[in-house]
Amino acid sequence: MEDLIGRSFGGYELKELVGTGGMASIYKAFDEKLSRWVAIKVAPIFGAEETMLARFRQEAQAIAALRHRNILTIYGYGEDRDGGWAYIVMEYVPGGSLKELMKPNEPFTWQQALTVIIPVSQALAFAHKHGVIHRDIKPANILMPQEDWPLLADFGLAKMQHSATPNLTMPGQVLGTMAYAAPEQIQESTVIDARADIYSLGIVLYELLTSKLPFQGQTSFDFLMARLTDPPIPLLKANPEASPVFVSILDKALAQQPDDRYQTMDEFSRALLDARYELSGSFSTQPPPARLKSKPEEKTSIIDTEELNNLQDVKIRLKLPATGKEISTEGRGEIVIGRAYKDARPDIDLGPYGGSQAGVSRLHSRLVRQGDEWSIEDLGSTNGTFVNGAKVAPHQKKRVKSGDIIRCGQIELQFHVEK
Repeated sequence: MEDLIGRSFGGYELKELVGTGGMASIYKAFDEKLSRWVAIKVAPIFGAEETMLARFRQEAQAIAALRHRNILTIYGYGEDRDGGWAYIVMEYVPGGSLKELMKPNEPFTWQQALTVIIPVSQALAFAHKHGVIHRDIKPANILMPQEDWPLLADFGLAKMQHSATPNLTMPGQVLGTMAYAAPEQIQESTVIDARADIYSLGIVLYELLTSKLPFQGQTSFDFLMARLTDPPIPLLKANPEASPVFVSILDKALAQQPDDRYQTMDEFSRALLDARYELSGSFSTQPPPARLKSKPEEKTSIIDTEELNNLQDVKIRLKLPATGKEISTEGRGEIVIGRAYKDARPDIDLGPYGGSQAGVSRLHSRLVRQGDEWSIEDLGSTNGTFVNGAKVAPHQKKRVKSGDIIRCGQIELQFHVEK
């Protein structure tokens, strides 16, 4: 593919080549109007198979249909017919990908692994609900602008479940990177649904916890066929220090038959949240104050003492205007509101206040502190989160201040913050 540095697409001048793969290349470009860097994915029109170009267009459509804090944002799509190029303008992420953070023989802690995998599972659950199956989940497609903020990218192989567009997979063609592909993708099954994404994300989780892949082989063919005939290498054999909590989760996510796996990404995500609750005692989606090891005896906290003391001074009160009762908590930077399920409890449990009858989801919403300000985020609840009567868009943050009325389902809560 020719060097396009200096060329302009859609008013953006290409400045630097940052990645190549398949039929497309990705360039860094500068948006003069908004003074920001963007990424532009460019693919040739002339000489490309019609299915390849259709898949490129479909990628743009797939990303544009999804608005989620853990999915890469697309700004635009265009085709330069005279020059022979198609292009997608996207958010530029300077932090690199999850693949670049993974080191041989250096497994992630369970905190670090779940800090990445849970948001990605929620992003995929959101995509699946909108009829989009990714089909190419792997560390290279999980961008990391911050260590606790993953962004799902590269929907080039996405399948639109409810689209009139014909299937763009050609007979005999296996889609997805082989190390992470589900058995049905390798077998060229005509039935590839959301459960393939569950399998692939399960492999990513396994790799984070062990720094190894769950299958081995002397040749590429042996490696490929192992997942069709052999069970995964047991988690605790691959890493005896991994938490046993993940054994049953990965056994189910990596089942050979789709019917034996989690049947929805929501179900898989729920299991991961339950695991975090069991290991840490909190439903909080904020990464716990993990201690990252550079040497066995050397530990560094990501939360300093002054910040922790300031956090402990903050008290949140949620008053139920209908009854006059109050719920309070303190010393938290994130507070998950919902209702308890089995042994798992959110930080604020509305079950005893009629949450089930009032349509409160198990993970309904969360309050997030940023400096001296608080916001509320709806966590994809069934019956919505509202602030002073205005609905909060799923996975979007809405600022709240003392005296505001938050409604979760049909339960109203008056928000107060004290220091």
